[in-house]
Amino acid sequence: MAVVTVTPTYQPHEKQMMLHNAPASFEEISITLYGGSRGGGKSAGILADAFMFCTTYPGAKCCIIRERLDAVKQSFLDKLPTLFPQNAGGQQIYDYREKSSSWYPSRSIIFPNGSYITLQRVADYREALSQQGWEFHYLAIDEVTKQDERTFNYLLSTVRSTQQTNPYTGELLKIPTKVVLGCNPGGKGHKWVKRRFIDPTVVTYDPITNAPLETKDHVEIMKTAKGDIKVTVRFIPASYKDNPFLNASYAAMLEMQDENRKKMDLYGNWDVVAGKMFDLREDQLIDPKLAFSLVDKYPENVDIYISIDWGYKPSYHSALWHAVFEDGRVVTFKEMYGQELIFEDFVKEIKNQSRGYNITATLLPHDMYRNGDRYRDDSGRVIGEMKSDVFDYYGLNPIGVESGKGKVEMRYDKIHSSTRLDTSDGVPIFRVSRLCSSLIDEMNEAVYDDFNTGAIAKGCKDHAIDAYGLFLVYYSSDIAPIGFDDVEIDTRTKLQRKLDEEEEALDALAEQGEVFFGVSLEDDWF
Repeated sequence: MAVVTVTPTYQPHEKQMMLHNAPASFEEISITLYGGSRGGGKSAGILADAFMFCTTYPGAKCCIIRERLDAVKQSFLDKLPTLFPQNAGGQQIYDYREKSSSWYPSRSIIFPNGSYITLQRVADYREALSQQGWEFHYLAIDEVTKQDERTFNYLLSTVRSTQQTNPYTGELLKIPTKVVLGCNPGGKGHKWVKRRFIDPTVVTYDPITNAPLETKDHVEIMKTAKGDIKVTVRFIPASYKDNPFLNASYAAMLEMQDENRKKMDLYGNWDVVAGKMFDLREDQLIDPKLAFSLVDKYPENVDIYISIDWGYKPSYHSALWHAVFEDGRVVTFKEMYGQELIFEDFVKEIKNQSRGYNITATLLPHDMYRNGDRYRDDSGRVIGEMKSDVFDYYGLNPIGVESGKGKVEMRYDKIHSSTRLDTSDGVPIFRVSRLCSSLIDEMNEAVYDDFNTGAIAKGCKDHAIDAYGLFLVYYSSDIAPIGFDDVEIDTRTKLQRKLDEEEEALDALAEQGEVFFGVSLEDDWF
């Protein structure tokens, strides 16, 4: 779109013009990431760009997405009348409809030429999957760093160019596609957004703030069932300095934030993550070969623990192997991470991967000691009614660890503490093999929830984190250990429990001499 419609209320600055002039494509995919620091006019630029796409291509289907419905309305719908007047020259330019029709979805800005912009919420992958009928020419995802990569990939599949008939004129229309992403550094998607859109496009950085300065388009080939598709990625690093309408007080407020947050929000620095939950140190990570050699070198002086997090469908599950040495140092040297396994197969695979090791104990969350299904071996024989029974059957020495409500913050505190503990010679007490990639990724990507500072943000994976925290809760040389070696499980029925309680009460009375059981020797009974 080389021609930009300018209204008295929307005067695009240089970076916004770059967004408007970013290419739309019929045969290829064009993705433009617009953002960097806060205050760069991101929301206004995206709304104006979608508006212009609709007026340029009659019959265009456009969608703007955020993770929350109130957020997408506040960011875009509230800005609409201030940027673009609804009426001009006695004619209605657009209208807004909250409810859907056969022509447009709910919450749509509709145009007389048959185009529309719909405002939608997508909070996670499951919610994205629920919209299987979506097809758009123009897709904008604002705050894309609040989405995971899988959700983004699915949403991208809803974008396609078309040839269609204008419902008003009967004219054959050829409508291209355009994908626009808006974001600032940070959030649960920070890492994958940086990998896909920032790292391949940035040419130079500011030597002081490390903010991206110069960029170039990145071209890659995406394999699909219908053949190879060329994908062009463009990054426009917008800054608050680019926005001439931003008042000085806003920049001053950004200056008052903590250092990491200031680097992100003020300068658009992608090498820091504000709100990051865990600080996994580089010197805590060791080469897998070294980790295995340490375990194999001192077998008689090493206790091997396994810690478990079992995720119910469609969640994930994780197992971690920890080597505890005589001097108190710990190496987490192996992991198993997966999805959609049958529970018995999950335990059996842990057994297979534990061959050659003398497993001191397998640490289980407390809920694995609840009666549930009947678990069976390969022959179909029942091997237990609790998940812990299956671990016991396969000789994995299960031990229960209290990990229910109120214990989440305790696990996180243990992890925080473990990253700060060193020996007298400066060697980390708790180290992790680089082979444990899922654990490392989860710890590096976990950020605090915006509304609950004691929790990990929704959408961040935490299955390996939970398994690691469970181990630290049970065992630590310097983090007060609060594990226990055995768990007493009450498997009695309610009736049995009541009868036992009554018997105990009578026993107590008998001890006080108030009740007598049996037959007196003075009775003539023989």
